[in-house]
Amino acid sequence: MEPNRVLFLAVAFLTHAFVGYALVRGFTDADPRLGIVFGLLPDGDFLFPVVWEWPFVHRGITHTPLFALTVVGSAYALSSRSRESAAAVGLAIGSHLAIDSLSPRGIDWLFPIETTWSPGLPVHSPITTGLLWAVSITILVSQSTDPRSNE
Repeated sequence: MEPNRVLFLAVAFLTHAFVGYALVRGFTDADPRLGIVFGLLPDGDFLFPVVWEWPFVHRGITHTPLFALTVVGSAYALSSRSRESAAAVGLAIGSHLAIDSLSPRGIDWLFPIETTWSPGLPVHSPITTGLLWAVSITILVSQSTDPRSNE
């Protein structure tokens, strides 16, 4: 794999993990590490064998609202019906899908129907990545300075 592709993927993975972490830490009382794990979960499809076909490809089944709802529902059930955990998982995986849905490649919103629509934004460009990181840092800083956090 080309060094530029490796760098691109590393930055994209870090961005998805950091945005998930910031959202979970900023808006729930759940363990923010859930944001890292579930912010990255849709990209687990990179582990699918290359010979597999759609929907077991990158931006296939793991990048669909149906998959996200299944994961959130499972988290809710497995966490003794904890709404906080389910919300954390939903924020993290939802942020990944939201970011990728805006990219030129988009995601399959109507899975199992193979259709994608996207505004074609360069969401993994240096400028947009910087904006995602800035918003995430702002969430973390505002959460740590929130007077409610001292209760």
